Amino acid sequence: MGVSGESNSVKTSFVELPDELDRVFPLMKELRTALDIDEFKRLVMLAHTADGYRLVVLERGGKPVALLGYRILHDLVHGSHLYVDDLVTTKDQRSAGHGAELLRFAEAEARRLGLTGLRLCTGVENESAIRFYEREGWSARALAFKKKVPRH
Repeated sequence: MGVSGESNSVKTSFVELPDELDRVFPLMKELRTALDIDEFKRLVMLAHTADGYRLVVLERGGKPVALLGYRILHDLVHGSHLYVDDLVTTKDQRSAGHGAELLRFAEAEARRLGLTGLRLCTGVENESAIRFYEREGWSARALAFKKKVPRH
């Protein structure tokens, strides 16, 4: 799934785990700023083993410019669905359609797997992301709550 041109060719592919994690870490770091490389690798491999978490990279001219992390979840509220954990485009490539292309990839993957739908969460303060998802046909359906467990 990619569009070819000359030096600006766009290619979408799965990230090979764990071999390509160093290559895509700088991109994920734009979204998950508190992560260091070791924690990123540890969490990706843990999530991959536990839930089948996958990373998909979109490259332009051989350079990673957008990244999608997802897993397949099964629950009583949503049935079997594709959950988007991570979606990021490099700052200099935003509004070039790469995020939308990765969401189309996720939708095609959900369709291919016979899933009931897709789901994701974004911060309530992230107004640009909310506008982006709404433009892409997503609708807000819930308010997520979070509570940290204090360590003793």
